[in-house]
Parts: sequence; C-alpha cells; structure tokens
Amino acid sequence: MVVSAAPAADAAARLRRLRWWILAAPAGLYLISYLHRISPAVVASDLMRAFAVPAATLGQLSAVYPYCFGIMGIPGGSLADHLGPRRTLTGGALTMGLGAAVFGLAPSFGVAFAGRLLVGLGASVMLLASLRLAAEWFRTDEFGTISGGSQAIGSLGALAATTPLALLVETVGWRGSFVTIGAVTVALGLACLVWVRDRPSDLGLPSVGPARPVTPASRAAVWEGIRSVAGNPRSWPPALCSAGIYGGFGCFIGLWGVPYMTQVYGLDRLSASNLVALAAVGLLIGAPLAGFVSDRVVRRRRPFLVAAALLEIAVWGAVVLPREPLPSWWLGPLCFALGLSSAGLAIVFATIREVNDPRHVGMAMGVQNTPVFLGFALLQWITGAALDARWAGESLAGARVYPLDAYRLAFAICLAVSIGAVVASGFVAETRCRNVWRPRPAGAVDPAP
Repeated sequence: MVVSAAPAADAAARLRRLRWWILAAPAGLYLISYLHRISPAVVASDLMRAFAVPAATLGQLSAVYPYCFGIMGIPGGSLADHLGPRRTLTGGALTMGLGAAVFGLAPSFGVAFAGRLLVGLGASVMLLASLRLAAEWFRTDEFGTISGGSQAIGSLGALAATTPLALLVETVGWRGSFVTIGAVTVALGLACLVWVRDRPSDLGLPSVGPARPVTPASRAAVWEGIRSVAGNPRSWPPALCSAGIYGGFGCFIGLWGVPYMTQVYGLDRLSASNLVALAAVGLLIGAPLAGFVSDRVVRRRRPFLVAAALLEIAVWGAVVLPREPLPSWWLGPLCFALGLSSAGLAIVFATIREVNDPRHVGMAMGVQNTPVFLGFALLQWITGAALDARWAGESLAGARVYPLDAYRLAFAICLAVSIGAVVASGFVAETRCRNVWRPRPAGAVDPAP
C-alpha cells in the first residue's frame, strides 16, 4: 500500500502544477477577445476618418461582436463539448487572429466589417472552451474561483483596451496595432495546439472527477446537449440573471459611460476614461474574490447573485432617481461599484454548470452566453434610441450632445433590467457548490428553487 501511494501522490502533485499552465494560453486568448470587445471606442475617430463613415455606421461595426457571441453561444458550447476545448481554442484563435489582421489591413469598410465578423466568431468560443477545459482539470468546488479568475482576466483585457491600446496606436498606428494583435493571437492559438490537453488522462494523470470523455460530434449528440440544457428549467434563472447584470455594465463601460461624463459633467475624454476604467477594476477585484468566497467560505451560490443584482440596482438608482446630477466625486465610487456588481457573473458560470449534466458543460456555458450577449446588443440599441428620443438638437463637431434627461431615461432602462436580474436571481437553484443534476424522470415536476 505504501509503495502504490507514492506514485499516486506524485501524479496528484503534478496535476496541481500542470493545470494552471494548461490554462495560461487560453487565458491570454480570452484577454485579447475582451480587448476586441472594448477596442472600437479607442480607434473610433481613426475608423471614421479611414472609411468616411458616420457614427451610426460605426456603431453597426461595433455591434457585430456581441451579436456573434449571442448567435454562437449554443454552437460554440457544442464545439467545446464534442470537438474538444483544445481544437476549439486553436480554431477560434486562428479565426480571431486572421480577423484582426484583415481588419487592420482593410482597404474598405466592407472588408473591415468582414474582419470584425471573423474576430467576433473566433472570440465567441474563447471563454466557453476555456471553462469547458477548466471543468476537466478542476473540481466542482473550485469552479467558482476559476470562473471568477476568468472574469478578472476579462477585466484586464478591458483595461488593456484603454491606455495601453491608445499608446500602441500612437506608436504604430491603428492598422499596425490590429495586425500586431492578430499575430500575437495566432501565436497563442498555436501554443494551445501544442500545449493544451483536453483532460488530465491525456497526460496519464488521474481524472479530477467522473470521466467525461469528449464525444464525437453528431447531429444526435448536439441535439441531446441542446435539449438537456435548454430544456432544464434550472438553466434559465442564472442565464437571465447574468443578462440583467451584464447588460447595464456593458452599455456603460463600452458605450455610454464616457459620453455621459463628458457631456453632463464637462470632463475631458481622458478623465472620463479613467473613471470608466474603475468599473473594470471593480470587476477585476470582485470576480475572483466572489468566486473564492463562494467556493471556500460560505459554499453558497444564490446569495452572491442576489447581492450583485441589488448592488447594481443601487448604482442605477443613484444615477437615475435624483433630480439633479450627482456630485462629480460620486462618479468614481459608482463606477467601481458597477464593476463590483458585475462580479456576480463569476458565480453564474459555476451555478449553471452545477445544475446541468456534466457531459454538457460547454453547452451549458453557451446557453448562459446567448441571452447575455443578445441582451447586451439589444440594450445598446434601446438605450441609444432613448437618447435620441430626448435629444434637444445640440451638436458639437458633428456629434450629438445629449442632455441629462436623455441619459436619465437611458439609464432608467438599465435600472429596469437590473430589477429583472434580482427577480431571476430569486429563482436560481442553490447548489452548495456541487453538481445537483439528476436525470429527469418522465413526468417529474421540478421542486421550487
């Protein structure tokens, strides 16, 4: 017994060391994918000059990205489940890298649109495949920490899309910047192909949990995954909760935050961008902290989602309800609190995994992503329409200037969505950090959450 225990202990120690390195290249790819999500704000003026397009057309170019995520949620999850995380990450990285290069070299707006489309398609599988990979290398009660870390990596990508990207653009131009980013993306994709393995057993290491082989893709297998996850009533409350939490955060950090502070408070662009960056900092700090505390301290999921949605309601209420603009010194804390509330997304990924069949982890993540990004794209359009509805006719250098009432109406929509997130969070099943999925008997009725 003593002789056999030593090799087992060595294998377990090697597994603990290797699993972090296995996630290194996927983490880099997710950071770049998040950078692309925010990057149009940095190069907007360059793009309008290069392609002679108005802001509305540029908005369509930016919106391609979240629409790709919404459309690719279920197909991307299926790829991660049936093709395997390694090949899905590699294919997505090569697509995203090619798209960035095409975007940077585009001679016309149509070609730039095609490049942005390729970027969105490639980026859409990065988080899904990474979390599917983590599900094989980490225990269920560690998954909140891992998904929290993934959100922190995303916030680093958001930060990289501000001052660092601006400095790169100043150095090599916007075209050279995206070609460079594309080359780095391809290199990380090749690193995934060489280094990443779908499961510990591929390296002769013990499985972390029950064996979950990557099954070959087939129409029947894909349909089984869709039916299992989408047909599970417990899948939808966390998915809808995350859509409500992320929608307002995404609209603010990626679209209306800087215009709001420059037009209502008279701040310059750099000062407003620095304040918006505090939202990314809040996500960077809050997501891994929420995941760790949920996994290791309280061993609960639902209270974190309820608290995150309530915090977001407080932020939007503070912005929308007062008749006069808040003092400018409130802006920084409110931006940080908005990012902190979005840390609840880390718990959503863990929760939706734990209420579904372990064979369909990628599909579960895809179902979670679909309403999040479709809602994000739709909310961008709705809040923009609200701003236009309250526009008083004032313009500056060809750009519309919106009054406080217009922003109050737009952010009131974000408030309503966050209220919906609270309602959805109340229906989230409490898993106590373990997988609670069971095959559903014919004619059974799900218990109350």
